Amino acid sequence: MLDTEQEQFACGGISVVGLEGEIDIATARDVHARLAERAAHGCVVADLAAVSFIDASGVNALVGAMRDAAREGRHLLLAAPPRQLSRILDVLRLHEVLPTYPTAGAACDAHTRAKHAHGRVPPQAV
Repeated sequence: MLDTEQEQFACGGISVVGLEGEIDIATARDVHARLAERAAHGCVVADLAAVSFIDASGVNALVGAMRDAAREGRHLLLAAPPRQLSRILDVLRLHEVLPTYPTAGAACDAHTRAKHAHGRVPPQAV
């Protein structure tokens, strides 16, 4: 289990990073770097609405970016994941550490509510 102690994070805002196309062995490193760079400056929503495919290296990139964000004291939330990714997250029980929302707007709203309530961003069924 990945313990990120997210309730202790000091959020300084949130930005949305739109991802598109395929997240696979050829693009995973760039995706990870892009998300990690944004997390260095605040919490991040990875908007996956335009992602057509994701493989194991793509999932690893998201988990790695989440770990980088956690080290910075930031949240990484997923929005609009393809069905394939939702299934992988279910099987691996990763929804607790990678909160997932149906839209980027829903993720931002949940982050704002959690920030004012207790700091931990709860996952939402998609």
